[in-house]
Amino acid sequence: MSDLTGTGPRAVRIAAAVLAVAVPLLAMAWVLALPQRAGLMIFPQQTVALMLGLSLAVCFLRGGPDRGPNALDIALALASLALAAHVFWRFPLLSERAWSHPTEATILGIAVILLVMEGLRRVIGAMLIVIFAILVLYAVAGQHVPGALQGRAQPIGDVLQYIGSDSSATWGQSLQIAAFVVVLFVLFAAFLMGTGGSDFFSSLAGRVSGKGPGGSAKVAVTASGLTGMISGSAVSNVMTTGVITIPVMKRAGFSPANASAIEAVSSTGGQLMPPIMGAAAFLMAEFLQVPYREIIIAAALPALLYFLSLYIQIDFLARRDRLPAGEDGPRRSLGAILLRGWVSLAAIAALMSGIFAFNLPAEISVVYATLAVMALALGAWALRLPYGGMAPRKVLDALIEAGRSTCDILLICAAAGMIIGLMTLTGLGFTLSYYLMSFGSGSLFLLLLLAAAIGLVLGLGLPTTAVYLLLATLAAPALTQLGVPAMSAHMFLLYFGMLSMITPPIAIAAYAAASIGGADQYRTAFAAFRFGWASYILPFYFIYKPGLLLDTGWMQSAYVFVSTAVSLALIAGAVIGFGHRRLSAAERGLWLLLGAGVIVPLHGITPLAEYAVALLAAIVLGHHLIASRPAPALRSHPQENT
Repeated sequence: MSDLTGTGPRAVRIAAAVLAVAVPLLAMAWVLALPQRAGLMIFPQQTVALMLGLSLAVCFLRGGPDRGPNALDIALALASLALAAHVFWRFPLLSERAWSHPTEATILGIAVILLVMEGLRRVIGAMLIVIFAILVLYAVAGQHVPGALQGRAQPIGDVLQYIGSDSSATWGQSLQIAAFVVVLFVLFAAFLMGTGGSDFFSSLAGRVSGKGPGGSAKVAVTASGLTGMISGSAVSNVMTTGVITIPVMKRAGFSPANASAIEAVSSTGGQLMPPIMGAAAFLMAEFLQVPYREIIIAAALPALLYFLSLYIQIDFLARRDRLPAGEDGPRRSLGAILLRGWVSLAAIAALMSGIFAFNLPAEISVVYATLAVMALALGAWALRLPYGGMAPRKVLDALIEAGRSTCDILLICAAAGMIIGLMTLTGLGFTLSYYLMSFGSGSLFLLLLLAAAIGLVLGLGLPTTAVYLLLATLAAPALTQLGVPAMSAHMFLLYFGMLSMITPPIAIAAYAAASIGGADQYRTAFAAFRFGWASYILPFYFIYKPGLLLDTGWMQSAYVFVSTAVSLALIAGAVIGFGHRRLSAAERGLWLLLGAGVIVPLHGITPLAEYAVALLAAIVLGHHLIASRPAPALRSHPQENT
């Protein structure tokens, strides 16, 4: 059984494993409506309270960084379980009549706050706790704030009761989506990994993109995108694929900083890659009240452009520096790769069929897909097939890993629910959105820049999910009130919520990759920022050219995609100074101007002129692609490159 706590008594480790398994099982039971079919009247808030209490207990039973759980950790875990049981038993009464049980509701609020904040401190640090504390202070002393942000003071008892018992706070929408959707997709990913999904996608990436100069880096991009498709986490993606791809890139001639940066940017893009994106994507579907398949469709072209821009930069850089294609050695045939990954292919097909062919909700589709992959894996093990099998012990380990992995997400979403609830209670969310809208009435572009800056700043200390939830509460209403389509506004905020992963000074994904590559952290962070430059521009396209999100006609969407791809290639060539041959200063300037002419929204110019610029850019790029001569002999020894 998986060791969840590192060290400590065996009984505690087993208890932690059992609690972790219960988290995804409760999510599956709720989505399959098992309580209702058994004739039980249970509210969703009661179920998420149980799941949060279990997650808190698992979090505390991990112990400290260098130790197992001590007596205090065990006491906190027991308190978390007691809290979950109490909310489950008393929520139907307290949610409607908390005013008649003020002492109980107040104590409940205090307990929820203390346990969740201590769990958060252990999981992600203090930033979200500081934001929560500021909002609590505003709620009880808002009358002392000068100017238009002055609020009406709330009694501290009412604030605590609201947090502990109201459906709009801790037990609200954000925690429910995390519990009933995100947990299930994490479970699905755990089973894919258990059946060899990571090896399958890495092998497939090597087969389809391992040729040509810089082939090792191209494999890293493709592998990280495919693996990220099932993991949805930038840092875990780096740690999964980076241990393989970064050393290979270094041996092929990429500097440690560049190799680490390429892996960081590729892994960050996994949060954008359908069908299994980051947790924020499921929250977006709930905010927009649209089926998850619409999020998948809208995210498809931007994700392709994200990885295409990185792929082009690698190709130009490798040709300029004459880097070899990659390591020589036997390569599996495509048929052999597909045979080894048959369970992963069947699982992805089942998931996509449920979402698109049968129009099932995402949570129902992923449950059926998970049950399918579990049955196939156990069947392959029973029949002793060479690939895709999972013994019952590995199935149990996948359940434990899913429960452990989702603990952090549930804690973050519970805290986000408290923060959103406080903004609603005090009216601060409406006030801030109103001022943002007033600011944007003068210039939408300036409002977008402000929202992007807020997202990057918040992302310095918060994970993508928490950043998106805050931005969706504060900035999205202002953008939609100014006429921006809701999908465009939320996708814009999602991108800038995750770009902090590769943005200095705190680029978590880049730092994780640097630790693997033995590179300087700051050089790696700035290299990641440089390789990921296109991702800072693409979100503005969602606003000014929404065809990229496939919400216009197919011809318009195709034009936006092709013209954007051409412009990205032109700008990349101008920056690197190479486009299948070395460019002169004049050529670099021309490429830069043409690329900018396409990528910058051309207000006031007729569509015909815009098409003409795109056509001219395509002609220039095509000329260099066709006229390119064979590259000079590739150097055989690695050396630093920039």
